[in-house]
Amino acid sequence: MKFFVVTLIVFAALVACLLDVVSANHDYYATAYEIARATRAQRTLEDEHRQLLIDRAALLDPGRLTPIAARHGLKVATADQIVLVGQAPAPASAAAAAPGSAPVGGAGKGQ
Repeated sequence: MKFFVVTLIVFAALVACLLDVVSANHDYYATAYEIARATRAQRTLEDEHRQLLIDRAALLDPGRLTPIAARHGLKVATADQIVLVGQAPAPASAAAAAPGSAPVGGAGKGQ
């Protein structure tokens, strides 16, 4: 009877070790599969991103946009039509302002 119990314990320990090895192998292959799937997804997303950049460049091509803008009555602005917001006025426009007129922003009376 004692021999049977010892044999049973040894057999149980052997089975436990084998199950541990099988479990470790399963985890290894499952991780490798996840990495391969993530790599495929990354390549797909990179290809899609590359294609979107090409599409964006094609849509923003001036040769394509110029006729569309002309149909809508738009044209390229000249240098005197460009207004920079948030900067001090150019010296030429400051000299053209009438003396005694209120500065832009309503400063003057009561301040």
